[in-house]
Amino acid sequence: MNYPLWSLPSPGLLIAFVAIVHVFISHFAVGGGLFLVLAERKARREGDAAFLGYVKRHSRFFILLTLVMGAITGVGIWFTIGLVHPQATSTLINTFVWGWAIEWTFFVTEIAAAMVYFYGWDRLSPRAHLAVGWVYFAAAWLSLVVINGILSFMLTPGEWLATGGFWSGLLNPTYWPSLFARTFTAVGLAGLYALLTAARLEDGALKVKVARYAGAWIVPMAIALPASIAWFLVAAAGAGVPVGEILGASGDGIGALARALFSGSPSGHPIALNAARVVLLGSAATLTISLLVVYARPRSFGRPAVFALLACAFAAMGAGEWVREDLRKPYVLGRHMLVNGVRLPRPAGAPQPPADVAAAIGSDRFTLDALRTAGVLKASHWVRTPSSSADPATRLEAEGSEVFRLACSSCHTIDGYIAIRPLVQGKTTEALSALITRLALPVDAQGREAAWSDPHLRLQTWRGRRMPPFPGTDAEREALAFYLARLGGAPSTLPAAPVTASPAKAYFDEQCSACHGQGADFPIGGRGRTAAQLYEMLGRLPQVNEMMPPFEGPDELRRALADYLASLPAARTATGGAR
Repeated sequence: MNYPLWSLPSPGLLIAFVAIVHVFISHFAVGGGLFLVLAERKARREGDAAFLGYVKRHSRFFILLTLVMGAITGVGIWFTIGLVHPQATSTLINTFVWGWAIEWTFFVTEIAAAMVYFYGWDRLSPRAHLAVGWVYFAAAWLSLVVINGILSFMLTPGEWLATGGFWSGLLNPTYWPSLFARTFTAVGLAGLYALLTAARLEDGALKVKVARYAGAWIVPMAIALPASIAWFLVAAAGAGVPVGEILGASGDGIGALARALFSGSPSGHPIALNAARVVLLGSAATLTISLLVVYARPRSFGRPAVFALLACAFAAMGAGEWVREDLRKPYVLGRHMLVNGVRLPRPAGAPQPPADVAAAIGSDRFTLDALRTAGVLKASHWVRTPSSSADPATRLEAEGSEVFRLACSSCHTIDGYIAIRPLVQGKTTEALSALITRLALPVDAQGREAAWSDPHLRLQTWRGRRMPPFPGTDAEREALAFYLARLGGAPSTLPAAPVTASPAKAYFDEQCSACHGQGADFPIGGRGRTAAQLYEMLGRLPQVNEMMPPFEGPDELRRALADYLASLPAARTATGGAR
């Protein structure tokens, strides 16, 4: 909100595409460096000129892919996150400015060493050439060491939330399992890419030797990587990430998570569940094809088999990154900044900055509390103000459109990826306004209502959709609801005054119709229940469905609502079938 907003067709997919391609190359840049130096040492010790010639040719492919495509996609990540999440990018830069400086130093060393290594094949002594190779690998892996801390920080900031310290943020709860997982991935990708360049070899004996050597890099990854991922998930759960809830497991232990993934759990977040299963299937396919290539057909495998192998590995790695990103929702920086750039208040008990620093910084206008008081439209610098001559309905819709752009567009599009229009089809302004208030509520570790500054904060989100809480004022919420209702086909007139409807119908339209109205996912009408039965159910809504809030109105309204529900005609589901 402190930066211009760029309207992108699918912001989440844009980041995902660029990041996954970059990760698939950058991890090869780490593991491939180790592969080159160890393969060269092996060839020189054995006096195998043919194998050494292969390593030299492989280094050309390595340099072109990592220094060209790796660098382009690396810059692309900065470009895309700057467009989609400028506030989070600013926080990462300010928090880890020396970490970035160290990483860029390693990166420059990495590029220089790679160029010297490639052009030094016929110019340097074998001893010096190997030394340059080791310098390259050390710089590449140390670059990963730093970047891994920043990436894992985005999911589990740990003690940084209270201290704000560099090291407490970098060495966060998921740092070590993530580092092991990424290192094993880098080693395995080195073997996969080696098979790609070996597929064109015409010397059968050399091809077998390279394939067997590459297989020695792939198989350990297949064994160690799952253990590292399991460690990562347990560490994330211990840091407060609801891993079990997201993956539809009965708990956060490895056994419960495995049962949820292998048993086809109907609960959990569908995207995260499906991505986790793609990780398992892709990894199994990668291992199976690798074993076939390395041990069954090491002399005759070709590029089609290797491309299939790389496609499976790409799918598994991309899905793994997707799971990591999905575990973080609705945050972009775990328990600190929501995906729309809104910050949560500092945890209760966290040390405050010195008075002179606090005075220089000033109050934070972009925390949830501040925005709910001042409003997102007033706090934001880049807002399109509707014409003062427009009629009230047009002005309200224009304000709602701006609120949507500021608070919702980092995830939702109008008609594209995660489109909002189908989700609000046929819903009234009143129902949407009530729904917006329930998007996310703060609870403590025991599930009790808590403050947003609770150090053990958890989010209870509407129907488990894991969306951020609405950050604006009541007036902005009404404007957003009116705009969304218009997108869903509601008339372009201001909503009628509540007195035009009976209290029971008004309550239903506001509190219930988003889920239980005609055409919604769970229509209530026509189920053969009497008013007495419905009255009794209204008294125990959380027991009927844990996602429903308790009825908190007076007994008179409860009876009137039961009578109203009993009078509704047979409803139809969103797919058209009678219920």
